[in-house]
Amino acid sequence: MDMEFSRGLSVGLRVEGRETVLKILGMHCATCSLTVQKALLSVRGVKWAEASLASNEARLVVDPEVLDYGELLRAVRRAGYDVYRESAYFVVDFRPEEAESVERRAGGWGVFYARANPATGVLYVEYNPLEVGADVVVKRLEEAGYRVREVRRGGVEVDVDRRVAELEAADLRRRLLPAAAASALLVPMMVGVELVPPLVQMALAALVQFYSGWRFISGAARAFRNGTANMDTLVTLGTLSAFLYSVYAVFAGGPTFFEASALVITFVLAGRYLESLMKLRSGDAVRRLAGLQPPRARVRRGGGWVEVDAAEVRPGEVVEVREGERLPVDGYVDEGVGAVDESAFTGEPLPVEKGPGDLVLAGTTLVRGRLLVRATRSGEATYLAEVVKLVRQAQNARLPIQNFVDRVSGVFTWVVMAVASATFVGWLLAGAPVWRALLFAVAVLVVACPCALGLATPLAVVVGIGRAAERGLLVKNVEAVERALGARYVAFDKTGTLTVGAPRVVKYVGDEWALSLAASAEAKSAHPIAAAVVKFAAERGVAVAEPDMFDTFPGQGVYARVNGAVVGVGNEKLVEGLGAELPLEIRREAEAYRAEGYTVAYVVVDGVVRGYLVVGDEVRPEAGRILQRLREMGLEPVIVSGDHVAAVAKVAERLGVKRYFGGKTPEEKAEVVKELKKEGGVIFIGDGVNDAPALATADVGIAVATGTEVAKEAGDVVVRKGDLAKVVEFLELSRKIVRNARFNLFWAFVYNAALIPVAAGLFYPALYLRPELAGLAMALSSISVTLNALRLRRA
Repeated sequence: MDMEFSRGLSVGLRVEGRETVLKILGMHCATCSLTVQKALLSVRGVKWAEASLASNEARLVVDPEVLDYGELLRAVRRAGYDVYRESAYFVVDFRPEEAESVERRAGGWGVFYARANPATGVLYVEYNPLEVGADVVVKRLEEAGYRVREVRRGGVEVDVDRRVAELEAADLRRRLLPAAAASALLVPMMVGVELVPPLVQMALAALVQFYSGWRFISGAARAFRNGTANMDTLVTLGTLSAFLYSVYAVFAGGPTFFEASALVITFVLAGRYLESLMKLRSGDAVRRLAGLQPPRARVRRGGGWVEVDAAEVRPGEVVEVREGERLPVDGYVDEGVGAVDESAFTGEPLPVEKGPGDLVLAGTTLVRGRLLVRATRSGEATYLAEVVKLVRQAQNARLPIQNFVDRVSGVFTWVVMAVASATFVGWLLAGAPVWRALLFAVAVLVVACPCALGLATPLAVVVGIGRAAERGLLVKNVEAVERALGARYVAFDKTGTLTVGAPRVVKYVGDEWALSLAASAEAKSAHPIAAAVVKFAAERGVAVAEPDMFDTFPGQGVYARVNGAVVGVGNEKLVEGLGAELPLEIRREAEAYRAEGYTVAYVVVDGVVRGYLVVGDEVRPEAGRILQRLREMGLEPVIVSGDHVAAVAKVAERLGVKRYFGGKTPEEKAEVVKELKKEGGVIFIGDGVNDAPALATADVGIAVATGTEVAKEAGDVVVRKGDLAKVVEFLELSRKIVRNARFNLFWAFVYNAALIPVAAGLFYPALYLRPELAGLAMALSSISVTLNALRLRRA
């Protein structure tokens, strides 16, 4: 309900509108809250916004008539943060061409995102639980005439697609069997043979029309109610016309065509039934992923081992995994050594050796050894469950080209009805009998049904995204698949992307006290260089203390207070920001190291430079080969790094990269990407530590994830393992998915459009289509599209 809301009392500002509250994820400092606030205020319809770091909330006053609620989420994510939201899957009865209408009805206030998947019959919705719930979405759909069969809230229900397909197949089979039996007695009428008298023909056709064909009649009525037209409209108009005319002919005398209406419905039902059986296979990749997590786990409790549901394992408990078993939880190895097959996540077939302290994930297989794993996450919180959820969300999204297809389909249906009407009138004016004019009009209505158009891209997305997941490519934003094809540049972060990401300190200049303070400050950072400093201090036996205060300056370094001393570790920008003077001798030494490709981090204590660390990181052995492959694909590699220009130049020289940018903060990286976008599409690849703005700014952002919180990773695509070959794999698979979708669209449109003149009788009597054969042709169109999409399972 709209309400008047007042904020900013210190300046006497009064804002009228509707209030809403968002839970913000990822804020950790005052700058973060200001950034979020600025992002929200940039959204059209937002009158006032305030983000609070203390409550992790953003409160807004908006104009609900103007605001696109989903734009709030997109604005926050573009700024590098996220919004807490809940999700639900709705099993809804709708036709492929009604997908946009279903999304529009489900959306609105409180709904960030709604995607109806014509390939599965499932509507996926993300909503703000502080504003609406799944019951509100159900009410909106039912008010529009859509039947909601089932709702699955939260988490991910990987079998929902299978259940939908099975329910669809069962309903189609239940209606198809009597239709086939009745039609068998009517088929001889096509050649002038009547096995049963006209009144029996009428009864059989009525059974098919109003029982087997009821799904089309009800769908047409719903479309009319919502001001649209769809496949059901065309089938219903065509078959009812033939049936009603035949009923009239029974009593008035003249030829009847009960076989036409009955066989059209039978053929369309048979085609839809075969299509539903094939669609059961479209989600096999995700089901295989979800099936990797074993349901049971052996846990150490009370001095012994007990078997429990894997979802009941609590963080900190120890789980035993024996040779040949799959891991039931995420965690770290407590005891034991073994080889673990992680190919389900990385696509790499070779097992990885694991020992005490190493991370292991649910769903991977212990091929050799025995491990005791201290659990960190179980059930729906595991990395595997998170991956499956994100893949399912991507599968429910659509390629940008689908928006154009939706508009064409909507117009196409009305055009077909106009053509059918013109066909009927044209034949009458040409002197043909009513029954012949009617049969041609019915054939036009049936043969041109846009069902295949609605399935063309969603099926390619479902199968293609599932295949990508099997190859270790987690596509979070399916639009990236199409945008990647228009890219001209591939921009790389350096550390952890082009380099191994495991830097080590090769030299330290300074005293032990300063090193201790530096390591204490870096211990709270997630940056690879921080890990190298802490490890170096440990090897030297230097004590590490708990900081009293800690903060990071992305692209510069870290800042902390340790045992009363103010400590900074980072580059020249950090030194300058802390007001310290960099001695000329140290500056010259640092320049010499950078010229050799090393990174230098200065240690500043209480405003004085007390030393510096020289850090080295090797270039990935496969980097040169991958960059050459990208050049062969027509893409130009670029390096955009926060490291010093001299260090970046050395790596660029080694890899043959002509354009490079060094010394850039995260915001400056995003600016570089913006400049590159003026020349062509940009793919940015970074490790996600401080690359979120650049990943969000690029046409396609590929995050090389170093952790297991993939939902929080920035970027459109996530590669968990730092394998640059995955970039090439993604581009190759993207081309296959888009090529498959475009072929499906071309085939569906040309096939339907080419048969319209034949169905309209333009080539009669040499070539024409009876309505029942037109129904068969329409069914074959959808089946061929489905079969072509399934080819991506072998991509």
